[in-house]
Amino acid sequence: MIARTACYTCRMRYFVLIGLILGALVGYYLLWAHLSDQVAAEATRWAEAQRAQGREVSYDRLRQWGFPYRLSLTMENLRWHDPQSAVGWRIEADEVNAHLQLWKLDHVIFDLNGAQRLAWKEGDAERQVTLTAERFRSSLVLDAAGNWLRLAADLEKPSLSGALQDWRADKLLLHARRAGNVPPSADLALQAEAVTLPASADGPLGRQIASLRLVGNARGTAVGRTPEDLLGTWRDSGGIVEFETIALQWGALRMNGDGSLTLDKQFRPLGAMTGQIRGAEAGLDALVAAGRMKPEDAAAGKAALGVIALRDDRGERYLPVPLTAQEGRLFLGPVPLFALQPILPGK
Repeated sequence: MIARTACYTCRMRYFVLIGLILGALVGYYLLWAHLSDQVAAEATRWAEAQRAQGREVSYDRLRQWGFPYRLSLTMENLRWHDPQSAVGWRIEADEVNAHLQLWKLDHVIFDLNGAQRLAWKEGDAERQVTLTAERFRSSLVLDAAGNWLRLAADLEKPSLSGALQDWRADKLLLHARRAGNVPPSADLALQAEAVTLPASADGPLGRQIASLRLVGNARGTAVGRTPEDLLGTWRDSGGIVEFETIALQWGALRMNGDGSLTLDKQFRPLGAMTGQIRGAEAGLDALVAAGRMKPEDAAAGKAALGVIALRDDRGERYLPVPLTAQEGRLFLGPVPLFALQPILPGK
């Protein structure tokens, strides 16, 4: 009798334990479903708020998924259009996936699959650029008021085509961190590897940039509806990017240092860099080979640069001279290299 009672007690404990586990699983699922519905409702409210401001937002399908580890939301064929803007901005994305963790709702991770298209009007013509990548992952961290704090993007094999011509790279990394509000500023870091420039940029140094790394701070206020208005107000408000790290390897030319950059009235790069420049002589030879510089001018430039050249611990020559962009030309020390074009098409 005692043994039978003990066995019954053990079975009851087992059933209670199973019941607690099942209850916890059901409770967790109900919590996940509630939070997932909140995320979907937030996406719907965003679309409604955009429509209330006169913009057009639509998508083919909204899907909730991610149980049990994530709150995931997918928008298929997302379309956004601002008919009130001067150039009629239009954005289309094949598939946008947003992921949140239940214990970290202020950190959103995005996966963008397929192609992303940005279109605008120039007069009666429509311009469009298309971005594709083997992998496009980004993340966004918000504060309690919904303002962005940190933004990051990681692209594998990105390719940009269309109105801005064809650009490609093996890897592109971008990080931004909100640094201040008055004036607006952000800490930025950009890294690109194996960049292929458009065919129109096939200059003396070639179309292949082995690597580019920029770290700095951007400040200034941009207001307007067109790229020209945005860049113009940013420039006129004292907009500037201060770089603490500039590292570039382009053909035989290698540079590293720091500097600053803004735009002149014609939207051309304007700024200066100081640091170490290696391969300058080979760069001058490339200019001569491309017909951009006379051989006698290159010889004079080499002689001038040779006076100020130093050698590092490995015996390699480098130039401790500034690289400057002014009056629409790029200068290596006192030597003009080539003309600089406006960053806005058609300018």
